[in-house]
Amino acid sequence: MDWIDRLSIWAIVIIIIASFALIVGHVGEAKPERPAQQRTFAEEHPSKVGEIDGRIKLLRNLVESDSLGKAESMASELLQQYPYDGGLHMTMGDIFMRRQDSVRAVFEYREAIDINPDFLDKKTSLFQGKKIKTAVTEALAETERKIRLAPEDESLKRARKTIYYLQRRIAGSCG
Repeated sequence: MDWIDRLSIWAIVIIIIASFALIVGHVGEAKPERPAQQRTFAEEHPSKVGEIDGRIKLLRNLVESDSLGKAESMASELLQQYPYDGGLHMTMGDIFMRRQDSVRAVFEYREAIDINPDFLDKKTSLFQGKKIKTAVTEALAETERKIRLAPEDESLKRARKTIYYLQRRIAGSCG
């Protein structure tokens, strides 16, 4: 072995030791946490979280009993007070699906997913992927049909863009 071989071996040993030291120094640093906005709101306003959950349950009961008029007005009121609650947007989407307005439902589902991506994570209790996929499929068919009738309508093109966005999100989700 000449001096270059010995130097290469020492360089490899030093790199291995340095890598090991870096790995040991960083173990435990990458812990998943909830977003700060959600954590802060829940910790600072525990009574409001309970209040909102109760009102969402009442809202869902109205939707299940087909009291869609009452449910929509209550959901609109709650969305004014709590615009960053994904569950409210999801329920509003459910109301639109019950009224067979899948395009408006898709917009609400998108808002809900943007606020809380767990609606598309099959590993969580919030998973709503199958329902959203059905809405996206119906909305795409309806939008494509309307685009064939009025190809210059920009609102339909925006709706199709949102639908494609949700299709990508669904395809990239854990479900």
